This record gives sequence, structure tokens and C-alpha cells, in this order.
Amino acid sequence: MHRDGNVIGPNVAKYRYQRNWTQDDLVGKLQLVGCYMTRDMLANIETQRCSATDKQIEFFAHVLGVEERDLFPIKRHFNGQVVGLNMEITTRRRRPKRRPRSRVPLAQPAKK
Repeated sequence: MHRDGNVIGPNVAKYRYQRNWTQDDLVGKLQLVGCYMTRDMLANIETQRCSATDKQIEFFAHVLGVEERDLFPIKRHFNGQVVGLNMEITTRRRRPKRRPRSRVPLAQPAKK
């Protein structure tokens, strides 16, 4: 699996370290709220060896006390602005209003 498939793993590990929880502590809390997780599964998610499902992301956010979007890395746009879920990105530029073309007839071929 490519490491691009899991982008939340490092942030899950960061929030776990901030709370001074071991992997076993976090797994226990996840199991108490109904998420099936083992320590090996958590280790694979944190090291980006496997992907987390959408339900697992919801459980991580609930147990860690953060919003789901906080688990995802901050993306930066090419101009340096932070791109988030609340920011609108324009992908097409509107064309300026143009004058209509003149209706000049095409040149007629020369007669012999």
C-alpha cells in the first residue's frame, strides 16, 4: 500500500502522545466506545502502513476529543494560503465580457 492512502496516522500518534497515552490505552478507549481495534492495527495506522476507515476516523476524533478535520494535515495552496474544508477554491476563471463579433460578410472569390 502506498503511504498516500493514510494521511491521519501521524496526527493520531501526535494527539495520543499529547495525552501521554500508550497505544494500549487508546485501543482500550476505542474498544469501550464500540470500535474494533487492536494494538497492531493502531500501530499500522500510525505508521501509515494501512488506511483508517471512515468509521475509525470518527471514533478516533471522539476518543481523542478533537474534530475529524483536525486529524487531517493542513494543506497549503500554491500561493501559501491554508486550504481547509471551509475555504472555497475557484478552479475556473470567468471570462470577461467580450464584444460580439462583427457580422462582416466574408470576401467573395474573384470572378473571371
